[in-house]
Amino acid sequence: YHPDVNKEPGATEKFKEISAAYEVLSDDKKRALYDQYGEAGVKSAVGGQSSAYTTNPFDLFETFFGPSMGGFPGMDQTGFGTSRRSTVSKGDDIRYDITLEFSEAIFGAEKEFELSHLETCEVCLGTGAKVGSKMRICSTCGGRGQVMRTEQTPFGLFSQVSVCPNCGGDGEVISENCRKCSGKGRIRVKKNIKVKVPPGVSAGSILRVAGEGDAGPK
Repeated sequence: YHPDVNKEPGATEKFKEISAAYEVLSDDKKRALYDQYGEAGVKSAVGGQSSAYTTNPFDLFETFFGPSMGGFPGMDQTGFGTSRRSTVSKGDDIRYDITLEFSEAIFGAEKEFELSHLETCEVCLGTGAKVGSKMRICSTCGGRGQVMRTEQTPFGLFSQVSVCPNCGGDGEVISENCRKCSGKGRIRVKKNIKVKVPPGVSAGSILRVAGEGDAGPK
């Protein structure tokens, strides 16, 4: 859309809008003002000067460059990726070594031991939030669940989208922590586990017990 290259009517205005949007997205202070106050916040920060863009700078980049923007990792068919996490995090496996008598290895046995693992908090159901409290929009990503860093390179604009480090991709953060789990969404619990050792087991064998590992993080 550079007017020196594109001679179509309106190319100059389009270029001004793209430049203004890039200025907001590449400046952390202006980006924060836009996330919190919108275009009015950016205008007031520059002494009331009018800006060239008239829409969300994220939407503006998607409109001009389309959903298949090369060199923009982390983006899906919408151009800027999903705004929130859609997958459930898997918990960690727990390894516990047991020692068998010779007769137990030959004929099999049932072994019982105490296991300490993380379970989903039964009060907040893993959200980490106090029951009845409201979530608030993440101030880092403005509720999008992702942050974008834009740089000017010799080859043009280059933007990289990544999961928001503050909300972890949820777009929202906890306003009040659950008292039971202190906002973690998981609690450590000790319980007794029984494992049936089959006859003829050899040294180094692995016996898996489903559902007894750590619960996934929120």
